[in-house]
Amino acid sequence: MLKIKKNFSLLIPVITLAVLVVFMAGCENRQEAKEEEYKAYAHREIDEAYNKGNLDVLDEHYAADFIYHIPPQPDIEGLEAYKEFIAGNRIGYPDIQITIDDIITEGDKVVTRWTYQGTHTGQSPTLGIPPTGKKVIFTGCSVTHWRDGKIVETWNYVDYLGLMQQLGFNIVPPQEQGGK
Repeated sequence: MLKIKKNFSLLIPVITLAVLVVFMAGCENRQEAKEEEYKAYAHREIDEAYNKGNLDVLDEHYAADFIYHIPPQPDIEGLEAYKEFIAGNRIGYPDIQITIDDIITEGDKVVTRWTYQGTHTGQSPTLGIPPTGKKVIFTGCSVTHWRDGKIVETWNYVDYLGLMQQLGFNIVPPQEQGGK
């Protein structure tokens, strides 16, 4: 009886450790599956909403109070305002084609590095630039935050200098004041 008790007391920590390992592996697998879902949706959003103009795809995973940061422009607040922003982009660049060059996920964050191509044939509502007819290619990076299965915030960083140069703007340094 003493031998059985001794073996049983050794068995409890081993079983506890095995259950803990299985539980942690299950959590890791769930997190990996969630991150893969985020990646797949990023590709789908770019293709459907930006490239094809199907803005309804955004209803699937965007929070109604979503915030889109796109410095130096003011924040875009709310899903409907974000849809208007994309629709405006498609007016300014009707042949828009965005490709994802890299995508990285960690937890509830998704980082995409992308390339934007299009012909500037319409009034750009976000930049207020009259149509130029020029073909542009520029890059950017977006950091998206998910919470409870919804996208709640995105920080978007764009190569505006490269875009403006392609549209024909000349960047001129400020002149010195007072003859210095």
